[in-house]
Amino acid sequence: MTLVLAIETAAPAPVVALGDESGVLFEDAPRGCVEGPVWLRRAVREAVAGRGLALGEIDAVAVDRGPGGLTATRGGVTFANALAYGLGRPLVALGYFDLVGRQSWDGTGPPVACVRPTTAGEAFLALFGADGLGPLWFGDLGTLAAMAKAERADVAAAGVVTPAVAALFGRRPAGASVPSARALVDRALALVGAGAGAADPLEPLTSASPAVTRIGTGVDREDG
Repeated sequence: MTLVLAIETAAPAPVVALGDESGVLFEDAPRGCVEGPVWLRRAVREAVAGRGLALGEIDAVAVDRGPGGLTATRGGVTFANALAYGLGRPLVALGYFDLVGRQSWDGTGPPVACVRPTTAGEAFLALFGADGLGPLWFGDLGTLAAMAKAERADVAAAGVVTPAVAALFGRRPAGASVPSARALVDRALALVGAGAGAADPLEPLTSASPAVTRIGTGVDREDG
């Protein structure tokens, strides 16, 4: 069995999950305001102690790199970096859009437009469908929505579905906004099995990250 600890702070609500191939062994998904570093330390201690385990029995540490609110995402990534380094365990990079896209797509319906608006009227957007997650774009929300619908007219929205996002993509029920503990553990295990763990520290995903294609945007700014 591979024991993974998954940390989610890029989503609108945080989650810590511990699990292996048998399922989720522990989850903590508080609602409301939490003090990130204090809650993470407590949740991780409870995750292992509640199962009669030791921290050293964790085989890999997974963390959502975003896109998300930069302060919260950075807090989770920094915590995961330190924990994995201290334990001598590999780090596994999870992606917010990959997680909510997988959880929202039913395998037969339209692709999922995974969206994360920023406070400046811009957004991150990527389509998730039969081939997995497509290119990650950052730019004006309306422009990105038009690009997504040009690829496929019938698109469902997931992620942070604000009224502005819902108006652009229609009124169908929104997909997931916070990955479930099961989704976090399953994706972490799949990536560990594919050899995706790394020893180097991770960085939060921002609009300036190499994996992001900027569409008609101006100067860089903090995302959130």
